[in-house]
Amino acid sequence: GLLVEIGKLKQYETFVPSQDKNKRFLGKTLGEISTQTDFFQFGYDHIIRKAKTIDVCWFNVRKMPSVLFEVEHSTDIQNSLLKFVELQDFNANFFIVADKVRKEEYIKKSSHHAFEPIKRRVQYLDYDKLSKWHAKTFEIASVENNLTY
Repeated sequence: GLLVEIGKLKQYETFVPSQDKNKRFLGKTLGEISTQTDFFQFGYDHIIRKAKTIDVCWFNVRKMPSVLFEVEHSTDIQNSLLKFVELQDFNANFFIVADKVRKEEYIKKSSHHAFEPIKRRVQYLDYDKLSKWHAKTFEIASVENNLTY
């Protein structure tokens, strides 16, 4: 939910996959707070099928994927890295979001040679940093909305 809100505040179109649309966040479903109900068709069908499973997608004004997030609370980080490898030809940034205790696991798995093409584009974001990012983004958006031009 925080990722969807940050994306919206940053003027992205936001999408969560069908398997997560009914998950609750602050009294609403993720499907209700995301801006897109349908996934933009920005590539070949086999790529779209893979991309549709990403936990949170931010799309730019050209309806292209810009920032992709995989939230790894308990599932295997390697599976997320494999998804990102499949999407490496797009000009997108990738984030693994998880508890800070999983960072060593992320470092170990992302150091595999197979992930070399995306290594510089994947970032690890722990829940505490995500919470701070959300608070600061919300604060900045609030100030910007109160400016008079």
